[in-house]
Amino acid sequence: MPTDFSTIDLATLNAAQGVMVAALRDRCCQWEQDSADAAAGGNLSAAAMIQHWAFAADLLSTTISTEFTNLFSQALNARFGDLTPTTHRSVADQMLDAVALEVAAAQEVPELVAV
Repeated sequence: MPTDFSTIDLATLNAAQGVMVAALRDRCCQWEQDSADAAAGGNLSAAAMIQHWAFAADLLSTTISTEFTNLFSQALNARFGDLTPTTHRSVADQMLDAVALEVAAAQEVPELVAV
């Protein structure tokens, strides 16, 4: 893991979180369906085992989502300083400003054409 969190691209981080969590949740749903099918077929031990896999995948997706959120927060703090509540601004407001700055910096400047 990098020690300079300010160099982490927030958009890539957010996209990676979405892809990983979605893949795990899709797998979890598939295992839950497989478990139900096994139970309906009378194979209760297989159904229980597959249900445990689904639970583990669900737990892992939550853990990954939490860790990505923590990393995102560390990257914001590294770029824009400590985002703690102040008497004037909440952490949510400060984070919104930080993300807006990140988006604005990533956008291309439109070309001005003289007419």
